[in-house]
Amino acid sequence: MYNDQYGQEGAYLPVNEYLTALAGAEPHPDSVMAHALRMAADVAQIAEEYNVREMTPEEMIAISRRLYMLGAISLPEYAAMSFQPHLYPEFNANAPSYRSMFKSPARKRDYIQAWEKHLAFVERYHPDPESLSLSKEILDLLQSFEPLPM
Repeated sequence: MYNDQYGQEGAYLPVNEYLTALAGAEPHPDSVMAHALRMAADVAQIAEEYNVREMTPEEMIAISRRLYMLGAISLPEYAAMSFQPHLYPEFNANAPSYRSMFKSPARKRDYIQAWEKHLAFVERYHPDPESLSLSKEILDLLQSFEPLPM
């Protein structure tokens, strides 16, 4: 038996000290950990730039594009989040399928509330596992971006 700076033989190091001893204080720039830390910082910066409780459709398209290009969301999430039908020239607010949508494309919307309503609709009328999962993932993502109360 011997004693060293970490205690007796067989004693366990705390995880952070073990990882530091293996790789040094900073992760290698190409490591999975370094990539995850960069992505988390980029996502946090995006979250600070937008208010998901008060966002225009153009801003929703921009945030979803940035998140997708970063690799933070999947292609189906990007497609669902960026689909803003009232921005299309063919949008007809009087069509039965669009009556519940806002008529003004420049108007700011509460996208958490919109996705909560969408999830309730999917749960009631189209409860297949893929649609439910996608809607829940998007709602969880948007809720994680929700601004902190002041």
